[in-house]
Amino acid sequence: MTILEWITALTPIVAVLILLVIMRLPASVAMPLSLVTTAILAFFVWQLDATRIMAATLQGLVIAVTTVWIVYGAIGMMNTMKEGGGMNAIRSGFVNITPDPRIQVLIVGWLFVSFIEGASGFGTPATVAAPLLIALGFPPIAAVVIALSADVSAVTFGAVGTPALIGIGNGLSLDVNQPESIAFLTEVVLQTVLIDMVVGLFIPFILILMLTRFFSKEKSIKPALEVFPIAIVAALLYSVPAYIWTLILGFEFGGMLGGLTGLVILVAMARKGILMPKRVWTFDGYVDELEPSTEKVTLKSTTRELPQWKAWAPYLILTIFLVLTRTVPFLNELSRSVRINLPNILGVEGVSTSWEPFYSPGFMFILTIIATFFLHNMSWSQVTSVFKATTLGVVGTAITLAASVPMVRIFIHSENGGAGLASMPVELATAAADTFGGVWPLVAPWIGALGAFVSGSATFSNMMFSSLTTNVAESVGLNETLALSMQMAGANAGNMICVLNVVAVASVAGLLGKEGTIIRYTLMPMIYYVTATGVIGLILGMFFLN
Repeated sequence: MTILEWITALTPIVAVLILLVIMRLPASVAMPLSLVTTAILAFFVWQLDATRIMAATLQGLVIAVTTVWIVYGAIGMMNTMKEGGGMNAIRSGFVNITPDPRIQVLIVGWLFVSFIEGASGFGTPATVAAPLLIALGFPPIAAVVIALSADVSAVTFGAVGTPALIGIGNGLSLDVNQPESIAFLTEVVLQTVLIDMVVGLFIPFILILMLTRFFSKEKSIKPALEVFPIAIVAALLYSVPAYIWTLILGFEFGGMLGGLTGLVILVAMARKGILMPKRVWTFDGYVDELEPSTEKVTLKSTTRELPQWKAWAPYLILTIFLVLTRTVPFLNELSRSVRINLPNILGVEGVSTSWEPFYSPGFMFILTIIATFFLHNMSWSQVTSVFKATTLGVVGTAITLAASVPMVRIFIHSENGGAGLASMPVELATAAADTFGGVWPLVAPWIGALGAFVSGSATFSNMMFSSLTTNVAESVGLNETLALSMQMAGANAGNMICVLNVVAVASVAGLLGKEGTIIRYTLMPMIYYVTATGVIGLILGMFFLN
């Protein structure tokens, strides 16, 4: 490629980093600018047909609508819990388990996030967990950074196995109805979990380290070091059960049941005081016991005191809806019976999309919200307040996604242009393979992270690059399973910084316009995870050659 072609291929990545992270523009401004720049360079340099650019843009707009549907549900759920008193009750309940934010990070930010990721994926965990952390008294920026950074290990399993089943399965054109294909994907997932047992071992501690170093009054690492042992145990409480459940039931259930198993055990340990810190730490320093909450909410909050079972019931209902519609064949077929198909948009082959509105987590949120209205005995004025606040809160997100998703789709569908080049991500990955093929295990995680960053999904990243990864592995004599697990782990890490997830959770937490700040924080654990994964892969590659 020429220098100009290199610049064009890198535009969607560089533009986002410069405008969002360095210049700190709000995403609602940065993403439209990035879209226009990408479209212009794609037309003049990549020589894409205008029809193809428009088709990719329309595809992106449809995908943006499906994402806004999820975000609307997540924001609505948070507002319902605030208005009905659920958030205050949950905060009280967690304080009764442990008043220490460091341990709350492990319970809510790590294991609860892993459980939700295994059940629903696609950015849902952070949008559910961040409001919970805010309700516990976490600063909104800390809650968002923790929720995003924690959503990494369980992404291997995604929404009931989607990253492997749909991502790698489609990327390698596997017939996932055949036992041998499932066995192969299971092998890749198990290899990824084994790698994560080492790399992910330190993620819970890193979450607490960021909390005490960046978001507390004293800005010290000492409080984090005090809980290092239980942080390591919390990591294993997820990864070991996830591996075992995958062996027993398959990779569709590993993340969900691994997170749930760890959650139950850690809560029991916290209640018994096992490995708990001797002193309670808060954002203002150490205390003997916490003062009553002075948390402010954006909605008028009820003063009713809800029992814990009622406060938690909406999350249980949401989980049941998600699990049943993804595991019970009849309900799965029923929820997916309405499907909006848009094949070959504007006649451009391969640029297609579809939407199953009643299978989406967004619809599960809406059903849960309606159930909560009745469960929490909310008045009509409270109901209207929830919908008004939710509708106003989603406007900025809609604008941002309406620009960012089309930009990504132009990037992905940039093949068949007059310049005679493959798509931009494939050209970048191929160049990396030609340059770094001999140390591909070191590079593969970065390729996976790149795919997740620009596409907004580890599933899409696996779909884009699985074929390239296996081709490179074959050419350099690397074990195919190991190579795919490296890419998959990298895609998991890219989930921490992908714009779609960041915008979605920023909307829920009331932090629109702070997306660049959020990414600057989440870049740190992301770089650690990708780098450590690559080093381990490089070492393993010396022993696992084809």
